[in-house]
Amino acid sequence: MIDEAGRLVKVPFSVNVQDQKTVAMLEKWLSDPGYNAVLLNAIKSASKPAVKPNAEAAARFQLGLVLLESGKRDEAMVEWRKALALDPNNWIIHKQIWAVENPDKFYDGNVDYGWQKAQLESEK
Repeated sequence: MIDEAGRLVKVPFSVNVQDQKTVAMLEKWLSDPGYNAVLLNAIKSASKPAVKPNAEAAARFQLGLVLLESGKRDEAMVEWRKALALDPNNWIIHKQIWAVENPDKFYDGNVDYGWQKAQLESEK
């Protein structure tokens, strides 16, 4: 799920509450602080990594965060768009761009997940 550096190592997936294996895994992950380490070891020992790291996209994403924090919103957006071009399936980059461009969909009441799904479809 997330490694020691805060990077996503298990891609987001749909949670089917009808699937008892998925529910059991999530319950264990939430209740057992050591279980994330077990999952990480399983991922690391696999012959093929679950997610290929994209160092440049990650660096541009982080730079965008620093720029935004410094009040340089437009420059941050440029970096995030470059990061997204390098890693177009990165859900976190998508959401960061959307949250800055459309704060009402993220910070005014409940997060509008239907809007996010429509955004993702329109960007394809």
